[in-house]
Amino acid sequence: MMEVSHNVPEGWGLCPQSIPVYPLCMLLAFAAGFAVYFYNARGTPRQSEHLFPIVLAAFFGGLIGAKLPIVLMNLRYGLDWQTLLAGRTIAGGLVGGTIGVLLIKRRLGIQGRYGNLLAAPIALGMAVGRLGCLLSGCCFGNPARWGVDFGDGIVRHPTQLYELLFCLTAFFLLQRSRHTAPPGSLLTRYFMAYFMFRFMEEFIRPHPILFGLTTFQWLCIAGTIILLLKAKLMKTPEDTV
Repeated sequence: MMEVSHNVPEGWGLCPQSIPVYPLCMLLAFAAGFAVYFYNARGTPRQSEHLFPIVLAAFFGGLIGAKLPIVLMNLRYGLDWQTLLAGRTIAGGLVGGTIGVLLIKRRLGIQGRYGNLLAAPIALGMAVGRLGCLLSGCCFGNPARWGVDFGDGIVRHPTQLYELLFCLTAFFLLQRSRHTAPPGSLLTRYFMAYFMFRFMEEFIRPHPILFGLTTFQWLCIAGTIILLLKAKLMKTPEDTV
């Protein structure tokens, strides 16, 4: 189950296993995201009025969403602490984080829209995180005619690289549009685009099939439905997160 865990055999990956490249990239991802957020938030103090509860809701909702699919997918193989601590899914994290934000905004009656400030930092953080996946050799694709050999002599699609490039491109587009886009629209647009991208990418990733689709494709569908329902309830497709 290497595709859902960061536990890899000896000699696997593009970097020596003595280097904790994945944890380092995760720390760098958070640092890069926060740096871009604070840069974008300069001169807009009111934008952060309700940010703390929103960030907490997104964090814990994302953590649950990122872990729950891994737990469910590994139940039949047996769970251990390494799987629980290492395995995670970005698609599930986005779904869980979105639900968390929507619930906390409803519970506290928060009307502000923070998506334009958060979109670019999240995209950059995801790009840096996928660099960690690429170097450590997790989240790889199916065997291909060209690609990357992560250590077993089989050339595979570097799906981590595909996703890194997608997120990095999104970061530059979102960063450029943050002042001109309708309030709160950029994060929704990015999540929708990511769900569509990830849905298609799953066709070249070795994941279990459930009713003709992978677990992560179902997560992408669920995330898209949640965003569309929220937009409909708010009576405008731009008023979401």
